[in-house]
Amino acid sequence: MKSKFLAATLLCAILIPIMGFGQSFFDERTTVTERDRLIYSMKYAQADEDTFVFNYEKSPGLAFFLSAVVPGAGEFYAGAKYRAAAFFSVEVVSWVGYFNRKNNGEKLERKYMNWANTYWDAWQWYENSLSYPEYFGLSDSSSGFGSHTIYFEYEGKEYKADVSYLDRELPGWQTYLQEGTLKPIKTRDYYENIGKYDQFASGWSDFDQIVSEVDSLNIPTSPLRKKYLNQRYESNQSLKMATNFTTVIMFNHLISAFHAQIAAKNYRPPEQKDVSWHVGLVTDCTYKMPIRGLSLSVAF
Repeated sequence: MKSKFLAATLLCAILIPIMGFGQSFFDERTTVTERDRLIYSMKYAQADEDTFVFNYEKSPGLAFFLSAVVPGAGEFYAGAKYRAAAFFSVEVVSWVGYFNRKNNGEKLERKYMNWANTYWDAWQWYENSLSYPEYFGLSDSSSGFGSHTIYFEYEGKEYKADVSYLDRELPGWQTYLQEGTLKPIKTRDYYENIGKYDQFASGWSDFDQIVSEVDSLNIPTSPLRKKYLNQRYESNQSLKMATNFTTVIMFNHLISAFHAQIAAKNYRPPEQKDVSWHVGLVTDCTYKMPIRGLSLSVAF
Protein backbone atom coordinates (compact mmCIF):
# COMPACT_ATOMS: atom_id res chain seq x y z
CA MET A 1 0.00 0.00 0.00
CA LYS A 2 2.81 2.36 0.91
CA SER A 3 4.61 1.64 -2.35
CA LYS A 4 1.48 2.49 -4.41
CA PHE A 5 1.04 5.79 -2.56
CA LEU A 6 4.71 6.69 -3.13
CA ALA A 7 4.42 5.92 -6.85
CA ALA A 8 1.30 8.15 -7.17
CA THR A 9 3.11 11.02 -5.45
CA LEU A 10 6.11 10.82 -7.79
CA LEU A 11 3.79 10.73 -10.83
CA CYS A 12 2.04 13.96 -9.72
CA ALA A 13 5.38 15.67 -9.15
CA ILE A 14 6.38 14.88 -12.74
CA LEU A 15 3.05 15.82 -14.40
CA ILE A 16 2.38 19.21 -12.67
CA PRO A 17 5.35 21.10 -14.24
CA ILE A 18 4.58 19.50 -17.65
CA MET A 19 0.93 20.71 -17.57
CA GLY A 20 1.96 24.30 -16.66
CA PHE A 21 0.36 24.57 -13.20
CA GLY A 22 3.63 24.89 -11.32
CA GLN A 23 4.56 28.26 -12.70
CA SER A 24 1.29 29.97 -11.80
CA PHE A 25 1.05 28.27 -8.40
CA PHE A 26 4.58 28.80 -7.12
CA ASP A 27 5.59 31.95 -9.04
CA GLU A 28 2.24 33.72 -8.64
CA ARG A 29 2.55 35.07 -12.22
CA THR A 30 0.10 34.61 -15.09
CA THR A 31 1.24 32.46 -18.03
CA VAL A 32 2.25 35.11 -20.55
CA THR A 33 4.97 35.41 -23.17
CA GLU A 34 8.10 37.47 -22.63
CA ARG A 35 6.76 40.09 -25.08
CA ASP A 36 3.48 40.40 -23.20
CA ARG A 37 5.28 40.64 -19.90
CA LEU A 38 7.44 43.50 -21.22
CA ILE A 39 4.35 45.38 -22.47
CA TYR A 40 2.55 44.88 -19.17
CA SER A 41 5.58 46.07 -17.24
CA MET A 42 5.83 49.26 -19.31
CA LYS A 43 2.10 49.95 -19.24
CA TYR A 44 0.96 48.99 -15.76
CA ALA A 45 3.96 48.99 -13.41
CA GLN A 46 3.67 52.37 -11.68
CA ALA A 47 3.54 54.14 -8.32
CA ASP A 48 0.25 55.95 -7.64
CA GLU A 49 0.97 58.83 -5.24
CA ASP A 50 -1.16 60.91 -2.91
CA THR A 51 0.49 64.18 -1.89
CA PHE A 52 -0.21 66.40 1.12
CA VAL A 53 1.68 69.33 2.71
CA PHE A 54 2.20 70.25 6.38
CA ASN A 55 3.41 73.67 7.57
CA TYR A 56 3.48 72.78 11.28
CA GLU A 57 0.90 75.35 12.42
CA LYS A 58 0.60 75.58 16.22
CA SER A 59 -2.62 75.13 18.16
CA PRO A 60 -3.59 78.38 20.00
CA GLY A 61 -5.76 76.39 22.41
CA LEU A 62 -2.93 74.06 23.38
CA ALA A 63 -0.52 76.98 23.72
CA PHE A 64 -2.99 78.77 26.03
CA PHE A 65 -3.41 75.67 28.20
CA LEU A 66 0.33 74.99 28.47
CA SER A 67 1.15 78.52 29.61
CA ALA A 68 -1.83 78.62 31.96
CA VAL A 69 -0.29 75.63 33.75
CA VAL A 70 3.40 76.59 33.41
CA PRO A 71 4.12 80.14 32.21
CA GLY A 72 6.43 80.03 29.20
CA ALA A 73 5.48 76.50 28.17
CA GLY A 74 3.02 77.76 25.55
CA GLU A 75 5.55 80.23 24.15
CA PHE A 76 8.13 77.46 23.91
CA TYR A 77 5.62 75.29 22.06
CA ALA A 78 4.85 78.15 19.66
CA GLY A 79 8.55 78.72 18.98
CA ALA A 80 9.01 81.98 20.94
CA LYS A 81 11.82 80.61 23.07
CA TYR A 82 13.20 83.88 24.46
CA ARG A 83 9.77 84.98 25.61
CA ALA A 84 9.23 81.54 27.09
CA ALA A 85 12.42 81.96 29.12
CA ALA A 86 11.24 85.39 30.34
CA PHE A 87 7.85 84.15 31.57
CA PHE A 88 9.36 81.07 33.18
CA SER A 89 12.02 83.16 34.94
CA VAL A 90 9.35 85.44 36.40
CA GLU A 91 7.52 82.34 37.65
CA VAL A 92 10.59 80.87 39.34
CA VAL A 93 11.63 84.16 40.94
CA SER A 94 8.07 84.79 42.18
CA TRP A 95 7.76 81.37 43.81
CA VAL A 96 11.17 81.74 45.47
CA GLY A 97 10.18 85.19 46.75
CA TYR A 98 6.80 83.90 47.95
CA PHE A 99 8.21 81.05 50.03
CA ASN A 100 11.02 83.23 51.37
CA ARG A 101 8.67 86.01 52.56
CA LYS A 102 6.03 83.58 53.80
CA ASN A 103 8.49 81.57 55.88
CA ASN A 104 10.08 84.72 57.26
CA GLY A 105 6.68 86.23 58.11
CA GLU A 106 5.52 83.09 59.89
CA LYS A 107 8.80 82.93 61.81
CA LEU A 108 8.35 86.52 62.99
CA GLU A 109 4.71 85.78 63.79
CA ARG A 110 5.70 82.96 66.13
CA LYS A 111 8.26 85.27 67.66
CA TYR A 112 5.84 88.09 68.50
CA MET A 113 3.25 85.62 69.79
CA ASN A 114 5.81 84.15 72.19
CA TRP A 115 6.72 87.69 73.21
CA ALA A 116 3.09 88.48 74.02
CA ASN A 117 2.63 85.20 75.89
CA THR A 118 5.63 86.09 78.04
CA TYR A 119 5.03 89.78 78.75
CA TRP A 120 1.26 90.36 78.56
CA ASP A 121 -1.07 89.00 81.24
CA ALA A 122 -4.86 89.20 81.47
CA TRP A 123 -5.02 89.47 85.25
CA GLN A 124 -2.35 92.18 85.22
CA TRP A 125 -4.39 93.97 82.55
CA TYR A 126 -7.43 94.02 84.83
CA GLU A 127 -5.60 94.78 88.07
CA ASN A 128 -3.54 97.68 86.71
CA SER A 129 -6.60 99.18 85.09
CA LEU A 130 -8.46 99.59 88.39
CA SER A 131 -6.61 102.84 89.03
CA TYR A 132 -7.34 104.09 85.51
CA PRO A 133 -10.81 102.78 84.64
CA GLU A 134 -11.34 105.46 82.01
CA TYR A 135 -8.20 104.46 80.06
CA PHE A 136 -7.52 100.75 80.44
CA GLY A 137 -9.12 97.42 81.22
CA LEU A 138 -12.00 95.23 80.17
CA SER A 139 -14.75 96.76 78.11
CA ASP A 140 -17.91 97.70 79.99
CA SER A 141 -21.17 97.78 78.06
CA SER A 142 -22.93 99.52 80.97
CA SER A 143 -20.67 102.59 80.76
CA GLY A 144 -19.78 102.45 77.07
CA PHE A 145 -16.04 102.01 77.74
CA GLY A 146 -13.88 99.90 75.50
CA SER A 147 -14.61 99.60 71.80
CA HIS A 148 -12.39 96.52 71.35
CA THR A 149 -13.02 93.17 72.96
CA ILE A 150 -11.21 89.90 73.50
CA TYR A 151 -12.75 86.65 74.75
CA PHE A 152 -12.08 84.37 77.70
CA GLU A 153 -12.55 80.64 78.12
CA TYR A 154 -13.59 78.95 81.33
CA GLU A 155 -14.36 75.25 81.66
CA GLY A 156 -14.93 74.89 77.95
CA LYS A 157 -17.28 77.86 77.63
CA GLU A 158 -16.54 81.17 75.93
CA TYR A 159 -17.09 84.53 77.66
CA LYS A 160 -16.83 88.06 76.35
CA ALA A 161 -14.25 90.18 78.21
CA ASP A 162 -16.86 92.69 79.29
CA VAL A 163 -17.37 93.63 82.93
CA SER A 164 -21.19 93.79 82.88
CA TYR A 165 -21.41 90.58 80.87
CA LEU A 166 -19.05 88.66 83.18
CA ASP A 167 -20.80 89.92 86.32
CA ARG A 168 -24.04 88.53 84.95
CA GLU A 169 -22.85 85.30 83.33
CA LEU A 170 -19.91 84.28 85.52
CA PRO A 171 -20.06 85.56 89.09
CA GLY A 172 -16.67 85.47 90.78
CA TRP A 173 -14.87 85.81 87.47
CA GLN A 174 -12.18 88.03 89.04
CA THR A 175 -11.01 85.11 91.17
CA TYR A 176 -10.93 82.79 88.19
CA LEU A 177 -8.96 85.36 86.22
CA GLN A 178 -6.40 85.74 89.01
CA GLU A 179 -6.07 81.96 89.40
CA GLY A 180 -5.54 81.60 85.67
CA THR A 181 -8.53 79.33 85.11
CA LEU A 182 -10.29 82.09 83.17
CA LYS A 183 -7.95 82.39 80.20
CA PRO A 184 -7.93 84.61 77.11
CA ILE A 185 -8.67 82.90 73.80
CA LYS A 186 -5.59 83.65 71.73
CA THR A 187 -6.90 84.30 68.25
CA ARG A 188 -5.37 86.63 65.67
CA ASP A 189 -7.71 89.37 66.88
CA TYR A 190 -6.39 88.86 70.41
CA TYR A 191 -2.78 89.33 69.30
CA GLU A 192 -3.73 92.37 67.28
CA ASN A 193 -5.77 94.04 70.04
CA ILE A 194 -3.30 93.70 72.92
CA GLY A 195 -0.60 95.51 70.96
CA LYS A 196 -2.51 97.91 68.77
CA TYR A 197 -4.99 99.52 71.18
CA ASP A 198 -4.22 101.57 74.26
CA GLN A 199 -7.11 99.91 76.09
CA PHE A 200 -4.85 96.86 76.63
CA ALA A 201 -1.67 98.75 77.57
CA SER A 202 -2.01 97.95 81.28
CA GLY A 203 -1.47 94.25 80.57
CA TRP A 204 2.22 94.65 79.70
CA SER A 205 4.77 93.78 82.38
CA ASP A 206 6.53 97.15 82.17
CA PHE A 207 3.32 99.17 82.54
CA ASP A 208 4.68 100.76 85.72
CA GLN A 209 7.31 102.56 83.63
CA ILE A 210 4.70 104.68 81.89
CA VAL A 211 2.13 105.19 84.67
CA SER A 212 3.43 108.63 85.60
CA GLU A 213 3.06 109.82 82.01
CA VAL A 214 -0.52 108.69 81.49
CA ASP A 215 -3.13 111.38 80.94
CA SER A 216 -6.18 111.89 78.75
CA LEU A 217 -4.09 113.14 75.83
CA ASN A 218 -1.06 110.93 76.17
CA ILE A 219 -0.88 107.18 76.67
CA PRO A 220 2.75 106.33 75.96
CA THR A 221 3.93 103.01 74.62
CA SER A 222 5.99 100.94 77.03
CA PRO A 223 9.27 99.41 75.77
CA LEU A 224 7.87 95.86 75.76
CA ARG A 225 4.76 96.88 73.88
CA LYS A 226 6.82 98.92 71.41
CA LYS A 227 9.06 95.97 70.61
CA TYR A 228 5.98 93.79 70.20
CA LEU A 229 4.46 96.25 67.74
CA ASN A 230 7.70 96.33 65.74
CA GLN A 231 7.77 92.54 65.55
CA ARG A 232 4.14 92.43 64.38
CA TYR A 233 4.83 95.11 61.78
CA GLU A 234 7.81 93.21 60.36
CA SER A 235 5.82 89.97 60.26
CA ASN A 236 2.84 91.61 58.57
CA GLN A 237 5.06 93.33 56.02
CA SER A 238 6.74 90.04 55.16
CA LEU A 239 3.41 88.22 54.81
CA LYS A 240 2.04 91.10 52.76
CA MET A 241 5.01 90.79 50.40
CA ALA A 242 4.29 87.05 50.09
CA THR A 243 0.73 87.95 49.09
CA ASN A 244 2.10 90.37 46.50
CA PHE A 245 4.18 87.57 45.03
CA THR A 246 1.06 85.40 44.71
CA THR A 247 -0.56 88.25 42.77
CA VAL A 248 2.44 88.38 40.44
CA ILE A 249 2.24 84.60 39.96
CA MET A 250 -1.46 84.77 39.10
CA PHE A 251 -0.99 87.55 36.54
CA ASN A 252 2.09 85.84 35.11
CA HIS A 253 -0.03 82.75 34.38
CA LEU A 254 -2.80 84.80 32.76
CA ILE A 255 -0.55 87.06 30.69
CA SER A 256 1.62 84.16 29.56
CA ALA A 257 -1.45 82.11 28.56
CA PHE A 258 -2.93 84.87 26.39
CA HIS A 259 0.47 85.77 24.94
CA ALA A 260 1.12 82.12 24.05
CA GLN A 261 -2.24 81.97 22.28
CA ILE A 262 -1.31 84.99 20.16
CA ALA A 263 2.19 83.63 19.53
CA ALA A 264 0.77 80.33 18.31
CA LYS A 265 -1.36 82.20 15.77
CA ASN A 266 1.28 84.63 14.53
CA TYR A 267 4.76 83.51 15.43
CA ARG A 268 6.73 81.81 12.65
CA PRO A 269 10.53 81.58 12.86
CA PRO A 270 12.40 82.71 9.69
CA GLU A 271 14.07 79.36 9.24
CA GLN A 272 10.82 77.40 9.23
CA LYS A 273 9.88 75.96 5.81
CA ASP A 274 6.99 73.95 4.49
CA VAL A 275 7.59 70.24 4.37
CA SER A 276 5.89 68.10 1.71
CA TRP A 277 5.13 64.44 2.25
CA HIS A 278 4.41 62.15 -0.71
CA VAL A 279 2.83 58.78 -0.03
CA GLY A 280 1.67 56.29 -2.64
CA LEU A 281 1.13 52.64 -3.54
CA VAL A 282 3.42 50.81 -5.98
CA THR A 283 1.41 48.49 -8.23
CA ASP A 284 2.31 45.92 -10.88
CA CYS A 285 -0.55 44.30 -12.80
CA THR A 286 1.62 41.48 -14.07
CA TYR A 287 1.13 39.91 -10.63
CA LYS A 288 -2.04 38.39 -9.32
CA MET A 289 -1.50 40.63 -6.25
CA PRO A 290 -0.93 43.97 -8.02
CA ILE A 291 -0.01 45.99 -4.88
CA ARG A 292 3.74 45.53 -4.60
CA GLY A 293 4.73 48.14 -1.99
CA LEU A 294 4.49 51.62 -0.50
CA SER A 295 6.42 54.71 -1.57
CA LEU A 296 7.28 57.55 0.79
CA SER A 297 9.22 60.74 0.05
CA VAL A 298 9.82 63.92 2.01
CA ALA A 299 10.69 67.26 0.38
CA PHE A 300 12.20 70.10 2.48
